Amino acid sequence: SFCLKGEVMDGKTPVVIDYTPYLKFTQSYDYLSEEEERGSMESSTSEDSSPEHPYLPLVTDEDSWYNKWRKMEQKFRIVYAQKGYLEELVRLRESQLKDLEAENKRLKLRLEEVMVQNQLEKRELEGVILELQEQL
Repeated sequence: SFCLKGEVMDGKTPVVIDYTPYLKFTQSYDYLSEEEERGSMESSTSEDSSPEHPYLPLVTDEDSWYNKWRKMEQKFRIVYAQKGYLEELVRLRESQLKDLEAENKRLKLRLEEVMVQNQLEKRELEGVILELQEQL
């Protein structure tokens, strides 16, 4: 669950929940599949020697290759989904960056306008002060 209390939700910027910290990145899944294979081999040898189940089918090489392929395909889909999410996150950040750069330019121009206006008012006030001093 996510707590959104205290977040600024004025509608100007899209509300985004960043799932990046919750994504799991690992170098390789091979160590999991090897342990699973060992566990399945141990259980199949113990089941084969069991007289209760004499008609259990043996796992063939083709089945193990198919299982490996399915696991790899599943891992690929997970990584592909994470890749898509991260690409979408990058696009969102780029659009936010462009918006902020445009706002930054607009604010800089506004600052320059205010500074020019300030200088004009300062000159006017200096002229009024000189005028009042002459009248005194």
